[in-house]
Amino acid sequence: MLKVLGIDVSKDTLDFCLLFNNVPFYNKCANNEDGFFLLLELFHSNNVDLVGFEATGVYSKRLQKYFIDNGVNPFIINPIHISHFRKSLKIQGKTDKSDSYAIAVYLLKSDSLISLDYPVRDYFKPFTTSIIQIDKQIRQLKNLIHSLKYRDDSKIIIPEILNSVSSLEATREILFSHTVKLIRNRCPEYDLIKNDIKGVGDTLLLFVLPYLYDHFDKFTIKQINAFFGLNPVSFQSGTSVKKRDKLSKRGDKYVLKMLYMASVSAVRFNPILREKYLKQKALGKHSKVALVSVMSHLMRALVSRLSHHTGRSVKK
Repeated sequence: MLKVLGIDVSKDTLDFCLLFNNVPFYNKCANNEDGFFLLLELFHSNNVDLVGFEATGVYSKRLQKYFIDNGVNPFIINPIHISHFRKSLKIQGKTDKSDSYAIAVYLLKSDSLISLDYPVRDYFKPFTTSIIQIDKQIRQLKNLIHSLKYRDDSKIIIPEILNSVSSLEATREILFSHTVKLIRNRCPEYDLIKNDIKGVGDTLLLFVLPYLYDHFDKFTIKQINAFFGLNPVSFQSGTSVKKRDKLSKRGDKYVLKMLYMASVSAVRFNPILREKYLKQKALGKHSKVALVSVMSHLMRALVSRLSHHTGRSVKK
């Protein structure tokens, strides 16, 4: 029987459940270096086979790095999977303790676990997040200027806000250029992919390539599309309620936005994608529906060219 260690990660504490012979042993520790050391000692002293926890952003990243740096590959689990699995266990009451138990049982029973780390994605995440936040500030300030133009008593502050916008735009340009240089060094296939696909530019590659680069060869094209939220989902209740299929949009919303804007450009400059778009329109599809098909095609093209230039085949 496998020994598994399920950890529920929160901001300040780590609740964990050691499951052995279907008997749970519970405890908790602080979410800091001392707590990490305690969990590592527990892992080795009890000869634990599997350890895992939910992906909880910044709260779990340090724990994940600590385990990897000390030779242990934890399983990082999608919180949605744990949520659905927990309901199937019919656990009464939701607590950090019961969550750690659900994670431990999930580790014990799941036959589709993959332990992966994402060095390229994690490296570029602070850069892309900073660019997004600066873009947001620029957009908000420009909207503010637009509203102030209609108030005579507030026009005096517009020049100061314009200076702030100019400063942010200059910072954004420097950060963007620096990040593109970094990704060219980290992903040597960058320029080859960019030159292969018309309509694909630095902005799209900067946001999509870090997500793909680490482990795209571990998944099928359908799984990759689902990861980015490009898969269709249905809603049906009995035989009387059947809503129209729509995109799941469960992926990163900024990546979806970049894909959408790149598809608009690709329809103009890429003859293959333009033909696909026009064919969808000829079938009576709405413009946005046709663009979604272009987005999906563009994602497949990115994966195909990345696979070709890296020599890593996509999973069938």
